[in-house]
Amino acid sequence: MRRGPSRPVEALVAILLPPASREEVLGDFRELYRSPAQYAFLALRTVPLVILSRIRRTADPALLLLQALVLYLAFVGAAWPLADASELPQLAIPAVIALLGMILEDAYARLEQRSGVKLVRGPVIGILLAFALGRMVPLWVLVEGCAMGLLLSSAVRLLFPPGTGKFAG
Repeated sequence: MRRGPSRPVEALVAILLPPASREEVLGDFRELYRSPAQYAFLALRTVPLVILSRIRRTADPALLLLQALVLYLAFVGAAWPLADASELPQLAIPAVIALLGMILEDAYARLEQRSGVKLVRGPVIGILLAFALGRMVPLWVLVEGCAMGLLLSSAVRLLFPPGTGKFAG
């Protein structure tokens, strides 16, 4: 008889873990397995910390700041003709959502297998999230800001690939 978590539960936990950490963490979970409840508690406690640890390893603060600035300027540029100063802070919401999408994509990506097309995947995911969740701004601003943000953030990532340390700030 198999001693350990059920295959579907282990598969679900594996999906939630970043690929770079998956094998080690699942192995540790198998060794520590006592009961389904204990496994669930262990997974709920550990998976977010593994994700945060992976984000810390893959995120370059200076590059994130540059990407945040580029995304924000894309939305400000889209709203510029008709926006007044009171609307500028809310334009940061879709930019932050897009940046969070890129950060998570970097955490789950295999950095050693990065090509130009795969580098653009982060901005695409981020912009799609911003478009889906950023309804705090007018639709035309969201469409134009997302289009410009995708172009600019993709260019930044192609010039300074994440996880390579090529951005000197």
